[in-house]
Amino acid sequence: MHINSSHDILRKKGESRRLDIQVRWFLRKQKKQCPNQLPAGYSGLNDKSKQNEWTSSQHAMRQTMTSSVSKKRPVLKTIEKPLTTEQQRQKYNFDEKHKALDADLDTFTGKCLKHGETLFKVYKSNKKHHCIACKAEIIQRRKELAA
Repeated sequence: MHINSSHDILRKKGESRRLDIQVRWFLRKQKKQCPNQLPAGYSGLNDKSKQNEWTSSQHAMRQTMTSSVSKKRPVLKTIEKPLTTEQQRQKYNFDEKHKALDADLDTFTGKCLKHGETLFKVYKSNKKHHCIACKAEIIQRRKELAA
């Protein structure tokens, strides 16, 4: 039983043979040889040396797809967005904290949301910091609730 797709396959095989003959004739006319053709199903992964570790076929397919996609992808410019005021404040505190840690200090002047520029305490063990005024208010509230 023949179906339409089998006719297309036969037609395309014939076209492929005719094209192959034309290419060989063209190359012979220019006194050149046909380059070595890669076998069907050949992959660039065949040329890679086998590593000592075991890799699955899924891993090989991922590598092939990733390399083909990354070669075609355009390189985009990095876009630098301006920092928000909160991000600027946090960056300022982060930089000041590291300056204090480098100078072997346990306090630095930072920017607090509630108190503005005030003194911050930095802990060398976990490199965290907090506003001393905010911490004092928290301790005061705890004392009032405990009483």
